Amino acid sequence: MKRDLSRRGIILPKDLLAVLLRLVLTAGVLFSGLASAADSSRVLFRLTGSNTVGADLAPALVKDYLKSLGATEIRQRTEGEKHWIHADLEGEQVVVPIIALGSSTGFKALDSDTADIGMASRRIKGKEVELLARFGDFTSAQAEHVIGLDALVITVHKDNPINRLTLAQLAQIYSGEIRNWSQLGGPDLPIRPLHRDIESGTRATFDSEVFGSTRPAKPFVYEVSGNHETRALVEQDRAAIGYLPFADSDGMHKVAIKSGELAAVVPDRGIIATEDFPLTRRLYLYRNPGRFNAQVDAFLKFVESPAGQKIVEAIGFINLTPVSLKLPAYANAPDSYRQLMENGSRLSISFRFADGSTELDNRALRDLHRLQEFMAQEENRDLSLTLVGFSDRKSNQNIADLISRFRALKVQGALLRDHQMGDSQIMAVGAFAPLTADSEQGPVKNSRVEVWIN
Repeated sequence: MKRDLSRRGIILPKDLLAVLLRLVLTAGVLFSGLASAADSSRVLFRLTGSNTVGADLAPALVKDYLKSLGATEIRQRTEGEKHWIHADLEGEQVVVPIIALGSSTGFKALDSDTADIGMASRRIKGKEVELLARFGDFTSAQAEHVIGLDALVITVHKDNPINRLTLAQLAQIYSGEIRNWSQLGGPDLPIRPLHRDIESGTRATFDSEVFGSTRPAKPFVYEVSGNHETRALVEQDRAAIGYLPFADSDGMHKVAIKSGELAAVVPDRGIIATEDFPLTRRLYLYRNPGRFNAQVDAFLKFVESPAGQKIVEAIGFINLTPVSLKLPAYANAPDSYRQLMENGSRLSISFRFADGSTELDNRALRDLHRLQEFMAQEENRDLSLTLVGFSDRKSNQNIADLISRFRALKVQGALLRDHQMGDSQIMAVGAFAPLTADSEQGPVKNSRVEVWIN
């Protein structure tokens, strides 16, 4: 060491060299000790994926889950989008790491076995299902867990007079067919569309609902790194338009969105809960169906329980606990449905079906249990249920009526067979009041069974 330094004209006394050597060795021991301290905490499970889920919701759920286990000294350490929840559990130090860098990263982490749970603000894609097929079926109820609901709120600068847009107009803005606010009755300003990064589940939801599939951003579209940047740019720039999760949209100028035969609406908790709002999305946790982990199973059950769902609501998302809603009647509704709307209340549960299937989807399977628990409550035992079936847009009305009746019967049969709930009526309304218009590119959403109570 001395010889190398002397070549640069630096000569160190032997005593100073000895001091430096001791410092290096001491530092090595310290770093080793720190690493050992970190390694001594047992990892219960690891979460990776969506920032929408991982920023606030996942840490809150993990903390309350640890409390339910009797853990003490629960604390959080955060570095950017990475969080570590530490606790003392039965005399042992444990930790749950949470890495929130986008929904796509969650599925990549499941593939590389660097996560036990993938967080997503959109449903798993076909190519990801194929990637993970060696572990099992990630579209199964064992793997896929819907934990709450959110909606994308379209927002513009507070001085922008635009208050209403259709889904078709949103598509024209982001594809470049509409480039100036004056084309929509606003100021003579070039529109500045803001789009999330390609890893984002929030962006995937927007693309799916507006365009029908993910697509590259146009050169004039500005890609933002996260929801905080979207909010800041919309607040500063009179020409900007962007989208934010419902929980992050307070205080912003929100634009009402029209789709199908629905009136143009700014999303509220009720219309998000029913999933009727066109930009509604589900929040997911995915686990490896081929690998048993007791802590992962227990955590997922906690998240889906009433206690976990209260946390989902407290963070600002919409939970899955059934509530009754009073909704305005459609002017052109069939007589039987109009009477139901006037005299009854709709539950926030809407049973939906797996893509291209006659089987209920994974959320619906768990909603059967939630409906059973709702009806078992003392104040609800005298209520009667009406299950209203809807079909997709069809040219043949007779086929549409048959499909909607089949769907209502499917839910009624599941309630009777598996949940001993036989007191329900059915109603079929065909393709009435589609939630998306024929001209729109997003997914058809009319295939559902609504739950009404009298």
